[in-house]
Amino acid sequence: MADKVKCTIVSGAPNDCADFLKENIDRESFIIAADSGYKKLLAAGIMPDLIIADFDSSEKPENLGCEIITFPSEKSYTDTFNCVIYAVQNGFIEIEIFNAVGSRFDHTYGNVLCLEYCRQNGVKCTVVDEHNRLRLIEKEYTFKADYKYFSLFAFLSDCKGVRIKGAKYGADWYNKESLSIKMGEQTALCNCVSDGECTVTLESGVLLLCESND
Repeated sequence: MADKVKCTIVSGAPNDCADFLKENIDRESFIIAADSGYKKLLAAGIMPDLIIADFDSSEKPENLGCEIITFPSEKSYTDTFNCVIYAVQNGFIEIEIFNAVGSRFDHTYGNVLCLEYCRQNGVKCTVVDEHNRLRLIEKEYTFKADYKYFSLFAFLSDCKGVRIKGAKYGADWYNKESLSIKMGEQTALCNCVSDGECTVTLESGVLLLCESND
């Protein structure tokens, strides 16, 4: 673990993602399963390095050959957030969280807030699955058309001076040089990359970038 800078966390959201995990997980990263996330990994033929769980959604595995950290079921944080805290405290500078968008919206939103915890601690973080990829943007970010659509939301504060280059809809579509996006607005919902890659810049605030395939 000491020589690895990237951590992969796999949560237990109830979707079938074995093929996506096989094709997209960085096998060279340090891999943590959040509770039943270890079953998702094993189904994809991937062995976790660590399991962090209260085992309220799965049984504790025996003789799996990896470290297990067990929490009581009545605790302050979710298993996924405990995984994130572990990764940040152990010096990882990049975290990818898989299988974290599910049918429980409270857990899904809690996993989105993991992005902010990582941002505050100077750690790059992405929540990703076959349908969505979520990350926070400060100042500038460039991404490719890996997903069909993307949307931008002001995250926890208003955003000013937003410019979108390489997309179907930019500030010029509104006859403006840049956009101001306030919390609660849907100004930049459902856009798409038009030039192979898109660059988003902003002067102040934090944007939540949501890429989606559905």
